[in-house]
Amino acid sequence: MYAFDIIIKNTNPKYKNWVDDCSSYVHFLERTGQVSQREHMIVLRGDTIRIPVFCPELNSLSSKYCSPYTLKIMSNIEKNGCIIEHVQTGVDADNTHKDIPEKPSFYIVRSGWSSPLVCGDTHTPIPLYKIPPTDHGGDDYDNIVFWQKDYERIHGLWINSVYEGFAEGELQNPYSKINTAGREICGLVEKLTGVPTYYFLFNYRDIPTKEDAQRKCPITGNDWLIAGKTSDDIIAFKCEESRLVSELSANSGGDQQ
Repeated sequence: MYAFDIIIKNTNPKYKNWVDDCSSYVHFLERTGQVSQREHMIVLRGDTIRIPVFCPELNSLSSKYCSPYTLKIMSNIEKNGCIIEHVQTGVDADNTHKDIPEKPSFYIVRSGWSSPLVCGDTHTPIPLYKIPPTDHGGDDYDNIVFWQKDYERIHGLWINSVYEGFAEGELQNPYSKINTAGREICGLVEKLTGVPTYYFLFNYRDIPTKEDAQRKCPITGNDWLIAGKTSDDIIAFKCEESRLVSELSANSGGDQQ
């Protein structure tokens, strides 16, 4: 990931809403994957705003990747007398850069990474702007973005709340509303890109690894364990028919019999 400062200088004292518009500009950049989703600092000093962001590529902030909503807010900012500048400041020390694969043999849709779309070959996050828009008639990726937010809310319930059992059931059931929505997104991405797209199904079971490995695909009943995979692998299960992938449970009993 590359670190940038988005610097916006206001030359028009009569432009009163420029701070709010600058915030909206970064918000729309998040929704295309041009900048990573996080709490952004909007640093105001006199007539200049500085917003530190992280981007997956050096050219991520290019207008060619912007949604119509981003282009509209940019136009409004600039016509009201602001100058937008993107200055590279370094790299994200906590997220070392990898080249974005241009032709993955398959995609994975999953939450918890810097992008909900992942290269199946290298497990590199793929910025959403690398695929055709999936929502609002080809304008943006809101269906993916909002699915991810919903998934994270449910996952948060599982991690630390009295709703752990409910959340675990929702995350592991391929027919739950959240997983059904995710699988529908996979079908849409595959249709738009022509690239096979799999849905990552959550797996956390208090059972021996051997028993976990013997489980069948929960949709087709097919064998789906990838030979030689262990609980250290990101993907251990894959079913081509159902377009599901998963991992061996990190809560399994190891080599228990």
